[in-house]
Amino acid sequence: MSWPAWLLRFVPEGSRAGVPRRWLGPVLVLAGYTVLALVYGAQHSVYRASRAEPSGFGESLLIGAIEWGGWALLTPLILAVARRVRATGRPWPVQLVLHVPPGLLFAVAHMALHALLRRLLLEPSGGWDATWTYFTWMLSKTTDFDLLVYLSVVGLDAALRYSRQVREEAVRASQLEAQLAQAQLHLLRSQLRPHFLFNTLHAISALMHRDVTAADRMVGQLSELLRASLERDGRHEVPLSEELDLLTPYLDIERTRFSDRLQVEVDVAPEARNALVPPLLLQPLVENAILHGIAPRRGPGRVWVRAARSGERLSVEVRDDGVGPPSAGLEALREGIGLGSTRARLEKLYGAAQSLTLAANAPRGFTVSLSLPYRSARP
Repeated sequence: MSWPAWLLRFVPEGSRAGVPRRWLGPVLVLAGYTVLALVYGAQHSVYRASRAEPSGFGESLLIGAIEWGGWALLTPLILAVARRVRATGRPWPVQLVLHVPPGLLFAVAHMALHALLRRLLLEPSGGWDATWTYFTWMLSKTTDFDLLVYLSVVGLDAALRYSRQVREEAVRASQLEAQLAQAQLHLLRSQLRPHFLFNTLHAISALMHRDVTAADRMVGQLSELLRASLERDGRHEVPLSEELDLLTPYLDIERTRFSDRLQVEVDVAPEARNALVPPLLLQPLVENAILHGIAPRRGPGRVWVRAARSGERLSVEVRDDGVGPPSAGLEALREGIGLGSTRARLEKLYGAAQSLTLAANAPRGFTVSLSLPYRSARP
């Protein structure tokens, strides 16, 4: 059987290379039970001495080895049972109740093993009747203690697994924060890059001579876009409605730049607006559609942004009727920073519960489809 991965943390990394990984768990378990056997043997020796009973230290150590060696042999089976009970996904009080029957079974098994080892190692000349008598005596005296030992092994395994889970979640949260910061920087770079500002300012300059109101409105949209980009509070998920609010000034600027060459249709179902999504989700996808789909084509183009809830899933789609993927097909398509960052953040947040797919439209254009678990921002 496989041993828990948390056992490997107790071995220095420099020492792992010389020991096969499959042996690290058994070695560490045996080391722990060896310490308990030594302590038990020393305690037994002191107890016998306090009663003025003859007892060699070697015999006391052997008694300790018999007591805890049995548990060492049973521990792999205990961990297997703990894994099965944990896989049920029940609340911990229910799991505790589920552990009682196997705990009693392991207690009886340990006492039988203890009596057998005692008969073979300490009393080889004794009869099996004496062994049976000793076993029944242990049943009446140490069943509760052995059950507690079983529960202690299960509890220690659960505590160490929980500790590892907490650390992994802390690392995961740190990675998400770093990726969010990178996404924010990428968004700012995409908005502050020279040709974006140049085109935007050029459009503003042209409007100043024929439509001062429109030029003033475009300056306000650019200011709003930059302000909204900077005022992100570091949350890992935000309501989709906030993403739509951030998308609005960006689309207004792009509509002004492209004039009648760009049309954008946003169709978001009311229940989808409250769905939680990663921040900075929509703008990079829409930017890709405009930059790589609409800008290179001749004539007007259209971009569709759609979101809807289907049961416990949220579907988001950004589609365009632009030039589409390269002539070599989707296999030749290289993901840029925006799309690659979006895919990585979705995997970190939702794991296998999410999907991001790319598809070519017929007769032309491109579609990016997202599927996420639906979680409402409202309780």
